[in-house]
Amino acid sequence: MPVQTDERPLPESLTRYLGASSADVSEPVPRPAERRIGPAEQGSTHRALEALLLRGFVYLISGLVWLLVVGLVLRHLAR
Repeated sequence: MPVQTDERPLPESLTRYLGASSADVSEPVPRPAERRIGPAEQGSTHRALEALLLRGFVYLISGLVWLLVVGLVLRHLAR
């Protein structure tokens, strides 16, 4: 019984990547810190600030929970 191969076409993005010349692929991508924020990217600044605040809130709550747990364990051990 011969093996059946999948003959579906590749996704367009993968086809473009595989069809690109090596000069196009080897160009370094600028780091986000080196790029200037353009008018189209103003929304991303807002999303970055929102993500930072949310992450800080999560770290604060998890830190408080850890302090509460450690306090309860120490209180239990002190009895």
